[in-house]
This record gives sequence, C-alpha cells and structure tokens, in this order.
Amino acid sequence: MKRIMILTLALVFLVGCEGDQGPAGPSGTANVLTGTLAPTNAEWLTGGGYAFQTADGSWTTYFTRTVEIPAEELTADFLATGLVLMFFEPRPDSGKWVPLPYSFLSFGSQYYFNIVFETLEGGVLLHYFFNSNILSATMPNLTSYVIPTYNFKYVLIEGNALKTMKAVGLDTTDYESVMAYLNAQ
Repeated sequence: MKRIMILTLALVFLVGCEGDQGPAGPSGTANVLTGTLAPTNAEWLTGGGYAFQTADGSWTTYFTRTVEIPAEELTADFLATGLVLMFFEPRPDSGKWVPLPYSFLSFGSQYYFNIVFETLEGGVLLHYFFNSNILSATMPNLTSYVIPTYNFKYVLIEGNALKTMKAVGLDTTDYESVMAYLNAQ
C-alpha cells in the first residue's frame, strides 16, 4: 500500500507541478495503473474452468473457483499492446509479493495449490484450483474448501511503458524490481 501511495504521489507531483521543463524521462512510464484486492472465501465462485491445450485438438481443464477483477482499462487495444501483471502474498500482510501464476506443493506432497489468472476485455479472472502430484492423491473438495483471504495486486502497463521497461532490461515478473523502477520514474 505504501508503494502505491508513493507512486500515486509521484505521479500527482509530476503531472500537477508547474515550473521549468526538466530533462526528458522515459516515455510512457506514467501509463501504469495498480490496484489491490483481498477476496474472501465467499467471493470465490464455483464452476470455473482453467484449460490448457496439451496437443492439437486436446485439452486439459481443471475445475476452478474464480474471482473477477473488473478493469475497464483492459480494452482489446490494451490487451494487444500492454501487459498485465498479478502478484499476491502467500502469507497475507507479510509484504512479500510473488508473481502469478503460483503453484505450491501440499504438505504430504499429494497435490498442488494453484492460483493463475486470465486477462479479458474489461477485467482479470483469477482461478484457484488443485491438481494431483501422485496418482492416488486425496485432494480437498474445492467446492467446500475455505480459501484464505489473500491480498492480490494488479499492475496494468500500457504499451509505451512496457516498451521502456523492456528497453532497459527490466524483469517484469519481479514485483520489487517493477515497483523500484516505477518509483524512480
């Protein structure tokens, strides 16, 4: 939250100040939007599916629970040229953000916890599901499983900002690097 406030204040300062023109900075870095959310167990809806094409004409689909994050900025044009990053805290309120997709092996190594996301026009869809690690795995019932309230953060980067980040060799999957870069702009 502190980083978002710093970024917001920096953007307000850069846009709202008057005075002599300073040196030109990287183009497009102001076109970055961020937001956070913390969906509760009740907000994760059942009946979703996350599919992966494994071969021509062949798919594997996992039953999922989903949360939709509305984001009107995600237009067809944005999705064609921009970048959507999602992060979450595996230990809520730890301040340690990791990128999605995320997979974690359960205690006993029978199955994986998974959180992934899909971008859509008008929003982002989070998926939560399990997949087995061994043939005889006993997995929790996803429909009744109580999903902890995790903190999620999204970063929407328009095409020009993304080009600038790529030009300087920034690892856009590293939350700390992205935020440090954006705060420095």
